[in-house]
Amino acid sequence: MESKEQIWEKLRDAYKKSITLPFCDKVNAYMMCLHWNSSIFKDKTGLAKDAYRRIYRNDKNYKNPEKDTVMAICVGLGLDYRLAVDLLQSVEHALSPFSNKVDEAYEYILLELHGQPLEVCNQELIRRGIDPLGAKEYKPDKIGKIAIL
Repeated sequence: MESKEQIWEKLRDAYKKSITLPFCDKVNAYMMCLHWNSSIFKDKTGLAKDAYRRIYRNDKNYKNPEKDTVMAICVGLGLDYRLAVDLLQSVEHALSPFSNKVDEAYEYILLELHGQPLEVCNQELIRRGIDPLGAKEYKPDKIGKIAIL
């Protein structure tokens, strides 16, 4: 099994190689480094396997995913702030933490909850009154079905 340092080194190398690549290519490079398949993608991001398929096949119609979808991918991949911002910018999303509470929460997740599982990040979003990340069919109830950590 690879150490955390080895995984980070692979992600950094993938970032250096993908800096000018489009969104799907970047995500594919990161997923390849982590040996992800569609099941791991679904478990880590809370997104449907269809999102994985569209990214994996580099679907030309999947050029502008929603910001919350990109954030779910960033959290699932465990990307640090810099890599996450680069991925967001690759589909023309930016974080504006001083202008809205959603972006403020997303920035908090990337900076303070980096490396935490999606469930922990979603609990923080729910605490702030923001919809959790992930596909609707995988989102936990807002009435407390996420375990209190």
